[in-house]
Amino acid sequence: MADRRRRSRTGRRSLTADERAQWARERRAVIGKVLLQEGWEGSIVVEHVRGSQYLIKLASGQEVYASHKKQKNETGDAAFTRSGWRLWEDRR
Repeated sequence: MADRRRRSRTGRRSLTADERAQWARERRAVIGKVLLQEGWEGSIVVEHVRGSQYLIKLASGQEVYASHKKQKNETGDAAFTRSGWRLWEDRR
């Protein structure tokens, strides 16, 4: 019964401490990486802000905020550097 996880009222599964720690390590490991995604070539991840939001320094030297959706079909650095990046949208 220790492996049993509860679903919240919204239907989402609660995360384990191990999952949270692993994902935090993955986000920290991306800092300083060079992006290889088309249109983002040569950009560098400067800082993790929160959740999927990062500060990126483009090859032109301009700093922008971007979001990243981790790719399920790729592993390791490729899951972060090759695809899934887009400019951050303010949704106010």
